[in-house]
Amino acid sequence: MKWLFVVVAIVLGCAAAEARRIKKSARPRLNMPPGWTWPPSAKMKADGQKCLAQLTELGVKWEKGPATPKIVTPILLTNMEIGGVKLTSIWRKGPFPMDCYLALAFAERGAAALRAAGIAEIRFAGIHDYRNVAGKKVLSRHALGLAMDAFEFVDDNGDKHIVKSDYREGDETLWAMEDYINDTGAFRLLLTPGNDPRHHYDHFHFEARTNTEAVVSKVNF
Repeated sequence: MKWLFVVVAIVLGCAAAEARRIKKSARPRLNMPPGWTWPPSAKMKADGQKCLAQLTELGVKWEKGPATPKIVTPILLTNMEIGGVKLTSIWRKGPFPMDCYLALAFAERGAAALRAAGIAEIRFAGIHDYRNVAGKKVLSRHALGLAMDAFEFVDDNGDKHIVKSDYREGDETLWAMEDYINDTGAFRLLLTPGNDPRHHYDHFHFEARTNTEAVVSKVNF
């Protein structure tokens, strides 16, 4: 009879181990920038304060944002404008919390590149969104407040450039903007219909670099 208890114990132990493995595998990989952890380390918090100081120095109008899941340094843009580029939500109402580094990517180089392409307004659909990357068990950088999805752009003449319909038609403004943004090196990723037609056929995905992912820009605008 003793052997029966041993067998049952082994079976139950294996089942519990398998359950733990399945539960662990179901969790999304955090997809944090190099050196980042959660909860945020003291260094990450200190770096966030430096980022805020840089935003202020660059003339960006911001205020402290509400505590938001997985955003290390949450801010709100008080006038939803960076470097002469207006940010307008297409569908949702604000506020729109983002990490300081997303605003900084635009403030340092991104907005100037957009202006060089004649863009005066970004019409976006989402910034912070606690979700995985489409089709993967990897946490999206939207969940960290480091990404923005832009579906439309408005130029200096007031003309609207819609990514879904205009990009494939050879819209020179959208194509130039893509090249300019990539040349700045300010963004970790810029996904568009040109490099990811499956998931980004209708929008541009701007994904900011953090201080641990910094690169030297190719072009100064």
